[in-house]
Amino acid sequence: MKNVIYLHGANADPDNFNYFTLKMPEHPFFSPAYDMEQDPYDLVEHVRMQKERLWGKDKVVLIGHSFGGLLASWYASVYPRKVDHLVTIATPWHGTPVARILGMIFRNRKVFDNTRPDADVLKLLEEKTYNGKHTNIVCTGGSNPLAGLGGQANDGMISVASQSASPPKFKNTENIFIEAGHSGVLLNNDVTKMLQDIIFEK
Repeated sequence: MKNVIYLHGANADPDNFNYFTLKMPEHPFFSPAYDMEQDPYDLVEHVRMQKERLWGKDKVVLIGHSFGGLLASWYASVYPRKVDHLVTIATPWHGTPVARILGMIFRNRKVFDNTRPDADVLKLLEEKTYNGKHTNIVCTGGSNPLAGLGGQANDGMISVASQSASPPKFKNTENIFIEAGHSGVLLNNDVTKMLQDIIFEK
């Protein structure tokens, strides 16, 4: 059984992972709460310090949903020897047009600054390297015209193309396509089984 860190998405909270943690056998995990107004690089360092207080040098499975997938990936690329497996779910590798549109309406909100298609955090992540195991879950169950400008397939928040485009220097990425919406994926039994196999090494 492996230690697990769950990282929630933008404007969400750790309770988003309750279905996974309740459906799976008991396992050691923590899921920190964070605010999208915080600096993403500082957030990764806070997660690292909390992990070391709990588990020292032991490796972890990182599971990140949406923006949490970007945070988990940054952690994995900076501290690869501390990661057993990276799992990203509905992650906006190339951002989402929704963030650009809403950013024009709600100004000075970092949640939109960090998830728009030209965000600095996304550009920097493109240059990062990670050679460990990476399962990238792509959600295809949405039909929001704003999320899929030009008629692109999407999960209601992020286009399938953006979710599929993990950083080129992540060398062991496996894309798995799930017919689920952006939030509904967190209640999906197939995903739960996948995570259970990873955490319990089946």
